[in-house]
Amino acid sequence: MQFTRSNKLKDLQQLISKMPLQMCYVTVLPEFGVKWRDLSRAVRNARLAMTPASVARVLCRHVAKSPENYDIDDILAKVRLKFVATQSRTWYVILLMEPTHSDPLMEVIDNLPARIVQALRKGKARASTPEIQTVMLDDLVYVSMQLVSERKLGPVVYAATPPGEPVVLLSTLGSSGLIKAFVEALGYKKYEDAGLHGRDVASLLRIYNRAHNGEADHLAHVPEYAPVPTITPNGIDYTNKTYDNSYVDNILGPNPPLLTDLTIKSVKPFFNRDMIDKNISLKIVLKSEDVAKTLKCWVTKRALAPTSDFFQIFHNIKSNMIMYNKDGSE
Repeated sequence: MQFTRSNKLKDLQQLISKMPLQMCYVTVLPEFGVKWRDLSRAVRNARLAMTPASVARVLCRHVAKSPENYDIDDILAKVRLKFVATQSRTWYVILLMEPTHSDPLMEVIDNLPARIVQALRKGKARASTPEIQTVMLDDLVYVSMQLVSERKLGPVVYAATPPGEPVVLLSTLGSSGLIKAFVEALGYKKYEDAGLHGRDVASLLRIYNRAHNGEADHLAHVPEYAPVPTITPNGIDYTNKTYDNSYVDNILGPNPPLLTDLTIKSVKPFFNRDMIDKNISLKIVLKSEDVAKTLKCWVTKRALAPTSDFFQIFHNIKSNMIMYNKDGSE
């Protein structure tokens, strides 16, 4: 038992050491009930540098001296969940359907772990012990779910959801049993894959629902392209470069969603019907650290026209996989 506790303290110390110092202050200390003023004094008294490793060392020493006051399992799980919530990872969006009850929102959030366990007990997971943790960060509920048995540890599934909205972001779509239990715990009967994924949670939520956009929303319609000479600090720009950049900014919006990949499929007639009277299938895969910035960069370098269909697609984007027609995108 002592060996296990020692290992968990070591894991906790290593985990905290990986976090930025600001994150230690904002998200870790509340789990220990320790004030930053007292912790920083203890770090200085120990003649240690003010680094995450020093903070982790002092905190774990403090816990080791009074083990009866702390639940290491609970603290380790919550700190790990907070660490995961702030790390860059791919999130997959699912949409929730068919509400099954209308319980008060706060009641659902407070009882979420118990609801998930109850839903799992109905299925095939009765032989395993569910380990569920929840934390609230930036108006989102983050949840970690794992099935543990005497023989093996199941994969951990992380989820994030804005309370009261029928949408969930998942770390994987593979563990259907845990996902179904989580959907049921939230008060829904079914879910479907939105075909949307990315590394930026805020961007995914803005794509799902424009109400999450803290900036001015995108224009209702793509504006007409009417280039004119533009006055700049260096004179008059007759090349339309300034106008093109401004036009693209209007289409993408002041804070465009951050996506790292986009696949576009389309069927178009061959450009010369006299040669081949058939339609051709097109597939374009865009991969970049930020697709919106890449498209704008191409316009700046005159590699892409500002009236390109790419901007019409990005303007109305709802998924990473687009089937595009000239009338619009699906």
